[in-house]
Amino acid sequence: MKGKTILIVDDNRDIIRAIAEDLKTYNHHFTVINANNGLNGVRIAREELPDLILMDWDMPIMNGLEAIRTLKNDATTHEIPVIMATGRMTTPGDLQIALEAGAVDYVRKPVDIVELSARINTAMRLKEQHDAIGKLMKNEIDLKNRKLTTASMLIVEKNGLLIEFYNEINRLQGTLDEARPEDLRQQVKQLKKRVESHLEIDGSWDTFKMHFDEVNPDFFTKLNGISSELSHKDLKMCAYLKLGMDNKEIARLLNITSGSIRTALYRLKRKLNIPEEDNLRHSIEQLS
Repeated sequence: MKGKTILIVDDNRDIIRAIAEDLKTYNHHFTVINANNGLNGVRIAREELPDLILMDWDMPIMNGLEAIRTLKNDATTHEIPVIMATGRMTTPGDLQIALEAGAVDYVRKPVDIVELSARINTAMRLKEQHDAIGKLMKNEIDLKNRKLTTASMLIVEKNGLLIEFYNEINRLQGTLDEARPEDLRQQVKQLKKRVESHLEIDGSWDTFKMHFDEVNPDFFTKLNGISSELSHKDLKMCAYLKLGMDNKEIARLLNITSGSIRTALYRLKRKLNIPEEDNLRHSIEQLS
């Protein structure tokens, strides 16, 4: 543990000085900063983002319990571990209150520097392990999102090829005259039907949906809980909106025109009972 910063929040300057000196002596790699009440402690924590906070309970202006709750409700300081230190609130009930407020540990005053150092090291190791797990989870989500993007592009590519194939068949069919053998005419007709069925029933969607469900579990279940009128195409649109795709990209994936996608999105908004003044895309993105 190198270069770690500890914020001591206490209204007693002598206690701050004594703990700071002991920590620097016992753990020379710690940098110690301080604040004289909970309000200043919150401010300094937001500015300095220390690795750990040692928080007194009973202080003027804002006590330690209020300060912890404020820190835990702030996204910038939420993950900073806080150890509560007090000489008054020392019952098991007090311990429970401190832990429920967000403290990770609890020490009694007068503070034993060996015990405090051990608890600080434990809290910081747990924080490092938590950060490592969070990083692994983020990497896994990033990988799944890349799979989603790849699956989406494969759908676009496949649909593009099918459309080209379909147009070519149309062109060939237009060159056929009544003198052509009927069996050839029938083969072209059957081939068109096969291409049409692939455009409507997209097997690539199953692969896409599998990866999408890994990143956004229960998304489709929640959608169906909001409205029982959603079609297969509606669910696709919701998934693509969730991924932040624009209207042109969605139109390509669904093989429809830009004008049709605007109409489809308007109908989708009504099916989901989203108020007129609310944004459909934002509403879908917020669904988790």
